[in-house]
Amino acid sequence: MGLGRIVATAGTFAVMVVMSLAVPAHATVFDSGPISFQDSFEEDLCGIAVRHDVIVSGHFRTRTGKGDLDQAFFGQGTVKFTDTFTNLATGASFSIEGKVVDKDVKATPLGGNVFEFRFQEAGTVVVRDMDGNVVLRDSGVFRTTIVFDTLGDSLPGGVVLDETVDRVSGPHPLFEMDEAAFCDMVHDLIG
Repeated sequence: MGLGRIVATAGTFAVMVVMSLAVPAHATVFDSGPISFQDSFEEDLCGIAVRHDVIVSGHFRTRTGKGDLDQAFFGQGTVKFTDTFTNLATGASFSIEGKVVDKDVKATPLGGNVFEFRFQEAGTVVVRDMDGNVVLRDSGVFRTTIVFDTLGDSLPGGVVLDETVDRVSGPHPLFEMDEAAFCDMVHDLIG
């Protein structure tokens, strides 16, 4: 399991459900509701056999744009998550937990069904040892530009053509770790 997959957990679940927000006042609600997901599976994490328990909850709202934005779907998602990793051999564990708000700030038509979305993810992600002590904390905002083909089918979803991180605000030690540093932390916590 790569570091990027772990760091992206909150965003992944939110983006699975919504693709945007900060909608013009004339947009129409397409869908809204709760987000709830649990899973448990075994995998290799930095050379250690672990059980990975995932709990995600939150809510989302998706709106349909009007006029030039009629194929763009704007949404907002608030997600709370906990990923717990337990060493199968020793029972030692640690968790990565957080609360994240994802939203589109703006959509610009680029021609056809392709749009440039300005996306923002704000929140806090905390790594805790098995006693609940904070090992590290990420907090702040990521601002991203996503070029997205909506496929012109009047439904949410489509194909991401390009994604660029424009700005990172706040301390993000987990995000900034390379694979080796992340695995060193994992081995210190459960190895």
